[in-house]
Amino acid sequence: MTLEAALLRPALLRPVVDVLLSPLRRRKRRKQRLHAEAALREAIRELLLACPDERRVEARIARARACGAPARDTALAEAMLARHRDTRVHTRGRSHRSRRTG
Repeated sequence: MTLEAALLRPALLRPVVDVLLSPLRRRKRRKQRLHAEAALREAIRELLLACPDERRVEARIARARACGAPARDTALAEAMLARHRDTRVHTRGRSHRSRRTG
């Protein structure tokens, strides 16, 4: 069947369009997965800093989850964020003691 015949019959046009668009969809999904992995890498890198920005980390984790990052990787980043928050609460206000000269 020629393309002109497929254009005249909408029921036959759908499979043709799907075949033509499938490589583009695959490329888009691959690109989204790469963006999600990059966002997770940046979130974990930020958490390893001395004073990470928690809001930025939360945003990157949310972006990674929305783009379809693997669940175990997002769980790791969320666990690291939770551990950071716990240690931040316990060490708040203690920095002045270490600077005391005696």
